Amino acid sequence: MEIAKHPGLYWTAVRVRPRTEKVVQSHCAGFNIPVYLPLRRRVRRYQRRKVETYLPMFPGYVFVQLDNVRHQDLLRSRKVVWVASVNEAQEAQLVQELNDIRRLEKLTEQAEIVVQPEIKPGRPVVIKSGPLRGTQGIVEYRRNTARVTVNVDILGQSASVDMDVGEVELDTA
Repeated sequence: MEIAKHPGLYWTAVRVRPRTEKVVQSHCAGFNIPVYLPLRRRVRRYQRRKVETYLPMFPGYVFVQLDNVRHQDLLRSRKVVWVASVNEAQEAQLVQELNDIRRLEKLTEQAEIVVQPEIKPGRPVVIKSGPLRGTQGIVEYRRNTARVTVNVDILGQSASVDMDVGEVELDTA
């Protein structure tokens, strides 16, 4: 599928309900709505088996090309939270970025890609897995591309924990 501008249609981002990206993609295919769902490969080992899955690169988002009629067809899925409004300049930039993402997506056939927000020292984060799940902390330093050290206050004491970037998310509160 080509990601290009067409007269009368515009590319936009669509926020969907959690874990319904592939359902919305199928719905769009049924209504002949051009849709792009960037996927990333994830390989996990379970005992002696290697399991390969493809997950959305941007959880909660799909990219569609709409007009007024297709917009109404998209809303019939009942999975759409909101549709971003874009002007011509924003659409041109989005089309370029989506084409760049397609090239990145092809790399996932060779290596696993992790999409994370930029986590810098001093940023508040929430630990999202492990025994400290739900605990808030501050990033002390980032050792390399995959590891961070988080300073966590527990019972009036401060402790530093070394963890994977994938185990923390930016604190939006």
